Amino acid sequence: MGEGGFKNRTTKITIVGLGLIGGSYAKALKKAGFNEIYGIDVQVESLEKAQTAGIIKKGYTDSKEPLGKSDLVIVCLYPEDTVRFIRANMSSFKPGCIVTDVSGVKDGLIDSISSFIREDVDFVGGHPMAGKEYQGIDFSEASLFEGANYLITPSEKSKQESVGLVRELACCLGCSSIEVVGADKHDRMIALTSHVPHVIALALISCNDALEGKNFTGNSFRDITRVANINEKLWGELFMLNRKNLAEQLQDFQDGIEAIKQALLKPSPDELEAIMKNAKQKRGELD
Repeated sequence: MGEGGFKNRTTKITIVGLGLIGGSYAKALKKAGFNEIYGIDVQVESLEKAQTAGIIKKGYTDSKEPLGKSDLVIVCLYPEDTVRFIRANMSSFKPGCIVTDVSGVKDGLIDSISSFIREDVDFVGGHPMAGKEYQGIDFSEASLFEGANYLITPSEKSKQESVGLVRELACCLGCSSIEVVGADKHDRMIALTSHVPHVIALALISCNDALEGKNFTGNSFRDITRVANINEKLWGELFMLNRKNLAEQLQDFQDGIEAIKQALLKPSPDELEAIMKNAKQKRGELD
């Protein structure tokens, strides 16, 4: 597929899985001027909602027809379901089409897909760093990705033209920072920036006094525990698929907690204040 067709909004796009992320892709791409958008989902209700809202041209429960005419396929499923879907439908993809995904882990996923993908189909991993605590198309919105980071994780087989198209896709979604990274670095960094915060939220809300302290909470407690309102099936899968990186990052975090704990036992606040000053400086470098 040529880049010009994508920029001219004539690309035929199929979105697999019309939940929060897939529905938001459909809304954002429709807003960006694409009209040939199709949806695949096992839930007829989600397809009907998307079609009634006008964010897809047509919805399908059978994948063969839309995949056979689509230039770009965006698979918005859980990681293991993404691999299963692409493998099961390998014969249905249009020759020359580009397939991308939204999975939060990449290393094993990309290796698996690369092992069976057809030579005339190109897979480029993608990960929009955006979401909500809620599930389903009812919570999707066109602005979900605006200002978000977008990580592109090509395989060794991915063509530069295809990587460029996924970059253009991220631009159409409204993402502000788009970076191409290897799968191993992606998973290591995501373990820290995404998975560890979820673990912290789970551990904090699980403390014995968490509910008893309901009337003692301020914004900081609510903000930190917000992501504990979690999709346990998805996040359980993400944690387990990235367990090695997550365990290493958690150990680093535990070392930091231990340093603060030991500083609290000292008679002088100097060591504690030094930790705080260093943390404040590092946090300032993120902005």
